[in-house]
Amino acid sequence: MTILKLKLDQDQLVEDFFESTHLIGIASSARDYQLCWHINRHLHTNFRVNNTLEITLTKKTRSFHFPVLEFHEPTNSVAHYFYNNHCQAEFLLPELKQIHFLWMIKGDYYQPDDVKKLLEELRRVPLVQLVSLLDIREVRNKMNLIF
Repeated sequence: MTILKLKLDQDQLVEDFFESTHLIGIASSARDYQLCWHINRHLHTNFRVNNTLEITLTKKTRSFHFPVLEFHEPTNSVAHYFYNNHCQAEFLLPELKQIHFLWMIKGDYYQPDDVKKLLEELRRVPLVQLVSLLDIREVRNKMNLIF
């Protein structure tokens, strides 16, 4: 009897997951629920915690849990995900320690001008200190964002 071993092609997984995505970095000293309340109110979104998407990283003997909030636009096939980038003293993306939250837009509806407009609106949201469009190709720990 031959045992077939299947190997997951992580590069292909990453490429597929991040196809048609935009990633925004946000700096804010607020808690995720406080900031999302303001974002929901000012940008007419509806971010809600989805416990099934929570990302758990284990380092040494400790586990760190990074909540993910989500919002799906009702009129098109765009999904928005809002990640915490830190949990206690650990980071989901350690290369971006100055970024507290990540907002990922998945779907091919948003064009660069739409994202630019969203960034401008996000900068006006109370409790937001910094907003930056991130280049996903430069993120080293992309696998940590895949749920």
